[in-house]
Order: sequence, then structure tokens, then C-alpha cells
Amino acid sequence: MNTPKKRIIAVHMLNDFSGSPMVLRQALEVLKQNFDIHLYTATPSGKGVLSDIEDITIHPIFYKWHRNKFITLAFYLWAQLILFSRLLFFLKREDTVYINTLLPFGAALAGVCANSKVVYHVHEVSISPAAFKALLVKAAKLCADELLFVSNYVKAQFDFAEEKTTVIYNALPDSFLESAALKTKARPDRTFTVLMLCSAKAYKGIHEFVEIAKKLYFLEFRLVLNASVAETNAFKQAAAVPSNCQIFPVQEDTSSFYLNADLIVNLSRPEQWVETFGMTILEGMVYGLPSIVPPIGGITEVVENEIEGLQIDVANIHEVVWAIVKLSSNKSYYDKLAEAARKKAEKFSQQAFSNQIGQCFYFVKKTTEVTSDGILVQKMEF
Repeated sequence: MNTPKKRIIAVHMLNDFSGSPMVLRQALEVLKQNFDIHLYTATPSGKGVLSDIEDITIHPIFYKWHRNKFITLAFYLWAQLILFSRLLFFLKREDTVYINTLLPFGAALAGVCANSKVVYHVHEVSISPAAFKALLVKAAKLCADELLFVSNYVKAQFDFAEEKTTVIYNALPDSFLESAALKTKARPDRTFTVLMLCSAKAYKGIHEFVEIAKKLYFLEFRLVLNASVAETNAFKQAAAVPSNCQIFPVQEDTSSFYLNADLIVNLSRPEQWVETFGMTILEGMVYGLPSIVPPIGGITEVVENEIEGLQIDVANIHEVVWAIVKLSSNKSYYDKLAEAARKKAEKFSQQAFSNQIGQCFYFVKKTTEVTSDGILVQKMEF
């Protein structure tokens, strides 16, 4: 008789095409080989990165973003209540509750009540208002047996117990690398093209991207938003987008955008939103694209200044403009950064990610004890 697999109960609030569900998908693809996976998530658009993972059980929950922040808050709190009540009767002691981002604290509290192991995967630091962030951090301190961080920068922003923390850099699936290797060829003789992929939020620098396109009218700009067609059209009308700037709604396959770009940028405003890693930048690097990124955050661990790209605060928009001009006109300088970007991307391997993720889930509880001779010892309960 086969022994039943232990269960992992994964929870992610919003299943869309952004970075955090993408990383969760990679983790679940690894973990499903040895665990029975149950995923609780909301997919208001009907499809997201987590929608079609084979051999896992998806439990839909209700949650969506609304323009009115108070309505969004009501949706969020209702979702936490539902998560807590449903999981309270679903969880077993031997289960592991896998919380993706700090948001699903209702699921974490249920995990504590069920005496299950609770693992947090922390992606974000820019959470507002401050009181809300404090609540989420307090819940994580209370509930977490293990905390995974996507970069050293993210880890440094919190004061969780050191023995509970692990930094696991995000990685790209082997399938993405293989696809990029097949598609990447000598770049065609065309107008230099600047690419940015991000959510349709002002703090992501989408307005600055359009302004830069207006200044550099002789280059091409492409902006891919994690937004619906209606939201994308509304932004285009409001921003008075120039003819050399194309804006696209959310895309399931972004490979053609990377293939037909020369530079990838992240223009997030550091005072409003700190990038904790930068998955789209890493994807671009696989295709040999140098980048322009903010000068702070986990993204600086991916792109070193003047090595794989440039670190520039978008508040200095003229500096960004001149950097793009230099990259588009100085071939030797561009080629040096492009080659370094491709080599750096190879270091973020799926194998390393898979090994680290696996090690975090093969035990139920981890405790730390001090022996009689003063030695700190970690014990794992399987």
C-alpha cells in the first residue's frame, strides 16, 4: 500500500500574471513531486499564472482589487475571514501552510490554530499604510515557522528571528531559458526599442515611460501592462501617448516582446515602491538585454551598476534619457553590458531554486535549542 503524500496548503491572494504568483508556480511545480498540493487563490480575470498547474487542487476564493480603496479593504478582510474559517476545518497537524506574500494572514492564523507548520514567502516591502504593514508583519512573527525572502534586501527590512529566515533568489524555469535560446538570434536592423513590463500603477513609472518616449521620438518604446484591455485603453487616452510608444494589455506570452527589444527598463519610483527582485528584468537579461533599474532594492542584487545595466532613479528623468541615448548609439558599450547581462542571468538557475525550496518543506517543525555546553542546535521534526 502506498503511503499518502503529506499536504501543502498554498495560499496566494490574487492570481494574475505578476511576479509573485510566477515564483509560487515554480515552487509548486517542484513541491508537487513529493506533496499533495492544495492552492487557495482568487482569479478575478478568469486566468492567471497559477490557473493551469497540473496535478494540484485549486480552491477558489473571492478577492479582487477595486478603485475605491475602502471597497478593496472590505474585499480583503472578507477574504481573510473566509480563508481562516475554511482552513480551520480543512487543515491537519501534519500539513504545511505555504503563505505567498505577507497578505494572507487569515490562512496563517488558521495554520497556527491547527498546529501546522507555516512557511511565508516574502516578496514585498512597500506596503501602505504603515499600520496595515505593521499588522501583517506582526501576524507573520506570530505564525511563521520559516520565512523565505526573495533577496537579501527584503530580509534586511524586517527583524524576524535569524534562525527562521532563508534567502532564495527567484529563478526562471528551464523552459523559459530553452525558449529564449531557440529564439534569440542576431538582432535585426531596426529602430532601437525600449521595453518595460509592469502593473498599471503610477508608482511603477508608467507616466515617466511615456514622457521619455516623447523626448526620444526617434526611438521605439513598448509598454506591457499587467492590466485589462479597458484599463490599458483608459491609460493611453489619459497619458496622450506619442506615436513611437506602443502600449499593450496583459500578455500570456511575452517572449516576442523581449526578442524585439534592445533595452529593458524598470522605472519604479523608489520613494513609493521599492523593487524587491525584478523578474521582468531577469527575463530580459536572458535575452541579452541590458537594463536601467532603480538604485535601491533587491533589484540591485540582479543588476550591478555599469556591469549588466545602469542604476538610475527615475526622478532624474534627464539622466535616464541620456543613458538610453548612450546605449542606443554606443555599440561597444551596449554589447559589453548585454553580454554581462546574459551571463548573470545564468546564475539564477532553476536547479538552485528547486533545491532550496525543497529543503524548506521536507520537515514539519523546526526548533532551536541550546545544549548544556552552549551550542545552538536546530532540530527538525519530520
